[in-house]
Amino acid sequence: MLIIEDDDSLRSGLLLALEQDSISTIGAASLQEGKKLLKLNRVDLIVLDCNLPDGNGIDFCREFRKSSNIPIIFLTVNDAEIEIVSAFRVGATDYVTKPFSIMVLRERINAALRRFDGYGNIYSDDTYYFNFDLMEYKVNGSNVILSTVEQKILKLLVMNRNMILPREHLIETVWSVNGDFIDDNALTVAVKRLRQKIGANAIKTVYGLGYMWEGSKK
Repeated sequence: MLIIEDDDSLRSGLLLALEQDSISTIGAASLQEGKKLLKLNRVDLIVLDCNLPDGNGIDFCREFRKSSNIPIIFLTVNDAEIEIVSAFRVGATDYVTKPFSIMVLRERINAALRRFDGYGNIYSDDTYYFNFDLMEYKVNGSNVILSTVEQKILKLLVMNRNMILPREHLIETVWSVNGDFIDDNALTVAVKRLRQKIGANAIKTVYGLGYMWEGSKK
């Protein structure tokens, strides 16, 4: 969980209070810092202030929703109706005003995570746009046709970006049907074909371990 809050003491308190056995927390004091952390970490939920030193949380939410549907909970002193409505219109999952109950906030976070069923079904960067719900895949704005197996591999890699996915996990997840044996070479061939379609550098081979999504390096 990423907490973007410029009040140092409040952010530190939230990081400690919201850490759970199944949830780890990271914090940012600005939108710029938060964006860097999003690129480096898998984040399943964002707690976001409206007024930050380098921008507005609502503008950030609007832009972020173009590429991800992970829950965003606003935590702010702004209790004006227009601010609350604006937040929901740009894709806020929930809106909590300060002062607040940490117990209530924790339950709102847990509820948002229960409703959220994945790491977002849309991915985009400088080169790629993938909409896994619509099965729409673009490289530099041009449509690419992927096989069912290629789509499954791509989604697993993208939705677990910044993580190395072992070959065994990919094989079991993509091909597992009634426990039938699948030749290890099938994955190598499928990844090779996928690279030919979307670019060789997007998928990194971690020798002896597996594969990891790199995406655009622009």
